[in-house]
Amino acid sequence: MKKLFLFAISSITIFSGFTVTYAYTPTSQDQITLVQLKNTLDQINSGNVTDIWNFSTQIKKLQPMVANDPRITYLLQELHTHLYGQFSIAKIKTKQASKSGWNNFLAQYNTGIVAISMEDKCFGRYNTLDNISFANNFPTALTVATRYRESHCGYYLPKNGDGPFQILAKEYGTGEITEETFTQSVQDFIDFSKTKYANYKSKVDINISYTGTDLNSIISHGGFYNGGTISGRIVFPNAPKYVYEGYANYNSGQYASGAIRHGLLPKFLKTLEFELNNYY
Repeated sequence: MKKLFLFAISSITIFSGFTVTYAYTPTSQDQITLVQLKNTLDQINSGNVTDIWNFSTQIKKLQPMVANDPRITYLLQELHTHLYGQFSIAKIKTKQASKSGWNNFLAQYNTGIVAISMEDKCFGRYNTLDNISFANNFPTALTVATRYRESHCGYYLPKNGDGPFQILAKEYGTGEITEETFTQSVQDFIDFSKTKYANYKSKVDINISYTGTDLNSIISHGGFYNGGTISGRIVFPNAPKYVYEGYANYNSGQYASGAIRHGLLPKFLKTLEFELNNYY
């Protein structure tokens, strides 16, 4: 955040002497300035996708503040495009490198999932969820599956004020949700989850990243998020349906009969299948 703050301040300082105009064509000096700013950003982020994403989103937040100045708007938009292009290329390469592993995981576990008739709204904002997950080295399918289990992927603020991911420690308000609040709730979810993992790393094995995971880690995530008991370095959920509902391969269908919605595991698998068919 310190680097983001310093960049924001330096940007405002650089741009503060610009004259407001209403019809603007970039000059040769603008191009020189743009190259210098791009080089500075590239040196600071050093190819780190988290930093690239944070700078990109910070610039996006600055844009409305200078909307009446076409020159500043142009420079900020060019910087945002530059950073987002780097971010997108890195994400594509990562998807390509991890596709085989995810396909193997899906082939191993993606059977015995009970069909659910409930309308699925979970993929309407896939790109947003995928970008934030990639920036934080977190599997997008787990972000989607947890959101589904907590709020059916509705784009609103639940009545209890705990947000789309039902984080009790933060008050989000109720009713309509803005895109800014939604994206922040996704970041909050990932931060919350990673803090849980870190706090118990001496007792629980967690292997969760954008490029892969394992069955026990998904189970432990569900136990951490909804309450569970540690046994054999796994957090087994106190409410098994949270993880297994609609998954007939677990305990001979014990949690599949009469399933109303998918548990975390089958939803993870269905989301992964969607991703591999459409985005890998």
